[in-house]
Amino acid sequence: MSNFYSTRRERFLYEEPYLLLVNATRANVAELEGYLRNDLASADENAWSRWHSFLAGSKFSLFVGDYSAGSPVQEIARAFPSLIQAVEAENLPHPIYQTEPVFLEELDGYHYAMTLLSLAKLLRHDGLVPRVTALFDVARAKNRGKDALYETLLGQLGLPTVPAKGRLRFLKAHPLLLKAIEAEPRKRPLFVTEFLKKWFPAMKGTYWHGLHDRAPQSFFGYWAFEAGLVTYLWDIDDSSYRDLPFYPKDLVDYARTHGAVASPDMNATLAAQDGPPASTRSGEVCPKQG
Repeated sequence: MSNFYSTRRERFLYEEPYLLLVNATRANVAELEGYLRNDLASADENAWSRWHSFLAGSKFSLFVGDYSAGSPVQEIARAFPSLIQAVEAENLPHPIYQTEPVFLEELDGYHYAMTLLSLAKLLRHDGLVPRVTALFDVARAKNRGKDALYETLLGQLGLPTVPAKGRLRFLKAHPLLLKAIEAEPRKRPLFVTEFLKKWFPAMKGTYWHGLHDRAPQSFFGYWAFEAGLVTYLWDIDDSSYRDLPFYPKDLVDYARTHGAVASPDMNATLAAQDGPPASTRSGEVCPKQG
């Protein structure tokens, strides 16, 4: 048996289509970074936005794929700041070019937010956690105070919250994580276990759902990273569910054994965007820390 199959974390990942996909995606990343280095001055708004969107999406896919394929968590942790820089360039306001915020009312956006928030904390890039939440505060009126789980996670991370009055965006699985948080400690594993069993069917409608079956050449892996975040933040005993599909046990183990690591300067949020910091008008939410 190939070493690939003994180290992979994602049971639906197969070596040949995965390696072809990774090589093609890395080539795309190199090409896009070349455009941004060499052709940025002549880029129109559509080209700039398209390049950054493709670059962020490609880096995100490669990042998830590296975890799925079994890359050491330490290597994944070192790559995380570069991913966040690419995502910031795509989503945070820019003084010249139009960018598109992420909306948590869409299932893809909600999963994206949960994934990036979970990765930042589980990889112990504590300094990047506020930068991740700033991505979703760009659309603050639509994103904040609308989901009790998201706000509860922010509160446990020591960040400001907006009362959500028990509301949840998506009701098929995520209420079980909120119940796990609110339950007495001995009952918490039961709710996380049930969440993991319901998570994949509940994510039907996302662009990536079912890719392992219909388009394996586009598949990077399925992970309920938020189950790991809740487990870590509330110190839940995961022995009863750590081997269930979709649970990122290696990230939880890493978080429990490693302290916070140095992250890029908090004020460098827009460094990748090749322009002066974004400004805001009176009454608008500032997209940056500081």
